[in-house]
Amino acid sequence: MEQMNINKLISKYFKYWPLFLIGVTVCVSAAFLYIRYRAVPQYAVTSTILVKTNDAGQGAMQNESIKSLGLIKSSTDVDDEIGILKSNGIMEKVISKRSLNINYYVEGRIRDVEIYGKDTPIEVLVDETDSNIVHNLPINIKLLDNNKYELKTVINDNEYQTEHTFGDLVELPYGTFTINLRETTEYKDNGKPLYFVIRNTERVIEDFLQKLSVSQVNLSGNLLSIRFTSNNPSKGEDVVAGLIETYVEEMIKYENELAENTIKMIDNRLKLLSGEIEGVEKTVEEFKTKNDPSSVSSNPDLYIAQANDYKKLIADYQTEINVINAIEMYLEQGNTDTPIPASLSANDPSLTSMIDQYNATLLQKGQMSQSASSANPIIVNLDRTLNELSKAIVENVRSAKNRLMISQRNLQSNANKYQAQIAKVPSMERQLVDISRDKSTKEGLYLYLLQKREEEVLSLAAPVSSTRIVSLPKSGRHPISPNKTSIYLGGLILGLLLPLSLVYVKEVFNNKITSLDDLSSLTSAPILGEIAKSTDGNIISTTNDGSRTPTAELFRLLCFNLEYLKKTDKNQAILVTSTIKGEGKSFIASNLALTLASNGEKVIALSFDLRMPQLMKNFNLSETPGITDFIVKKEVTLSQIIQKHPSIKNLDFIGSGIEINEIGRLVLSEKIQILIKKLKEDYDRIIIDTPPIGLISDAFALNPFVDSTIYVVRKDVTTKDNLKTIESIYKNEKLRNTMVLLNDTKVPDAYGYNSKRH
Repeated sequence: MEQMNINKLISKYFKYWPLFLIGVTVCVSAAFLYIRYRAVPQYAVTSTILVKTNDAGQGAMQNESIKSLGLIKSSTDVDDEIGILKSNGIMEKVISKRSLNINYYVEGRIRDVEIYGKDTPIEVLVDETDSNIVHNLPINIKLLDNNKYELKTVINDNEYQTEHTFGDLVELPYGTFTINLRETTEYKDNGKPLYFVIRNTERVIEDFLQKLSVSQVNLSGNLLSIRFTSNNPSKGEDVVAGLIETYVEEMIKYENELAENTIKMIDNRLKLLSGEIEGVEKTVEEFKTKNDPSSVSSNPDLYIAQANDYKKLIADYQTEINVINAIEMYLEQGNTDTPIPASLSANDPSLTSMIDQYNATLLQKGQMSQSASSANPIIVNLDRTLNELSKAIVENVRSAKNRLMISQRNLQSNANKYQAQIAKVPSMERQLVDISRDKSTKEGLYLYLLQKREEEVLSLAAPVSSTRIVSLPKSGRHPISPNKTSIYLGGLILGLLLPLSLVYVKEVFNNKITSLDDLSSLTSAPILGEIAKSTDGNIISTTNDGSRTPTAELFRLLCFNLEYLKKTDKNQAILVTSTIKGEGKSFIASNLALTLASNGEKVIALSFDLRMPQLMKNFNLSETPGITDFIVKKEVTLSQIIQKHPSIKNLDFIGSGIEINEIGRLVLSEKIQILIKKLKEDYDRIIIDTPPIGLISDAFALNPFVDSTIYVVRKDVTTKDNLKTIESIYKNEKLRNTMVLLNDTKVPDAYGYNSKRH
């Protein structure tokens, strides 16, 4: 059953196949024209870079001794690097450096073609500070010779046409710029106009960032995949190359800034240590001048060695305290716009982490400040974070200093025990040992800081970024859009959907009967069959016994169905009616009478549509004398109103007769019963053509005299609401043995005839 419904649905729409063919042809052709003349090919440019996120320092700064001092570059996070690569500030520098906000076009017959790089004969340099710049304005340029060119454009219906020399500064109402002639170009002048457009940089940044995507190649690694779409492969490669180049430059700039601050802090510390060492040396010199060094004994070497071990540890703690004091002093001096030198991070991991976070936040603020004002919520939030980190670092520094001082006091207590033993050593020896130890400590710290300063200077002198380009920017060989397959498929689907929608809407709003399925679904009355429209255009189809037209065959089938569906033995008197005028009841009555007569039966057809008779006209016979004459005029006999068919002997007719005004009362006359009774005695079949029931109720008056009723429904004429009348007549048995016949259908293909509609 479901398969049958699908087949019916398909056949229902298949009859509109020319409309579907036109829709598919038009939409697929439109898709072809769009791809050929309107769609702009987009190419994907890809590149891969490696970013180091852990201890991303330079050269020898990676070793453990540097970590112990804290002279290391701050670590970065992959997500942060992705954010930097996709930031407005980086993209703005790329666009500004390469003048990517200037687009060059060659006019075409259907669409203009953008050219770039070596394909352009000129290079335009725009003064972005000029407030008179008109963006998105096509400015035509004509190359007059190797020295001169002509500019032409229209603004507010005002035409501007000027002539200039290459390399000169041009100041016009729509902008200030310089145009240079490229020394090497692949541009070929084919006579088509050339023009350029100055685009708004902010809009270009937004456009480029929408086309840019940066993602991790895998979640566990530091490889970043950069992808950019562009309508010009060379332009896309330049954008990605410029993006990587600018990113590397910014990273080197930041790392150098950090190194410079570190060198500055080391220089300050070295200056202080130099003065302290000089003071110790003077003390030694004065001591040796006043005393004889040869008198110093070496007996207390054991106690001195043990005391020195403790004092060395005390000195180490003091060094860390000094470093922490330097950090505290640095923050208290209000240096909030420069990174905290990594050399001041000491041996405290939590302190080192906070300093790294402080420096990273400061870097982020610096990058955001390139494209946003200080009132930007993100900048304000970053300032708040820096302030909180600064306070946290100060609290951590003070806590660490307290811990170191407690440890130092404990060591000092142990050292004092041995110092008591050393007190027995001669005063001169003890003083010399103290002075020597102090000198040695300061000299060691001085040499260590000097070494680290040299390493920072070397890293600054040879700027090498920790970012490595794994694959250079490269455009794909084929465009990624437009997707021709998708567009053609979309055109095909649209070409099918549009006619389908039109047919569906037509069917939804169509309240006319279109098929036997409509009849069977809307009425429970028996379906007698269907009659196709005559292929030859004649109202009378069965004119002789040998007619083999589809309509004639259907009338023969109709006669068979009448016998099959009859409820009386004879089925002698058959009434033919319809709901409204124009449904073909007279056509059905005429051809049914002809068909029955051709089968050898003696048939008479009555033109009982007394108001608008049509039956006799179909056979070119006169309506008078007829039924009304027989009823009204007593002298008129039955034989006088019967007319013979010109060629078929056993086919007779009775016309409607003279026109009478009170027909409603006339059809109730007793003479009608006499007429029908007499005809039943003389004829095998009586075909009665009556007025439409939906307009006139004459047919109901004839119900007692008929055996069957053929209710004619015409395709695309009878409405579905009219079937309610049929259903009511059938269920209430207002007309005997009511059967429904569908008229004016398409000639069935099974007959093998062409269905010529008229």
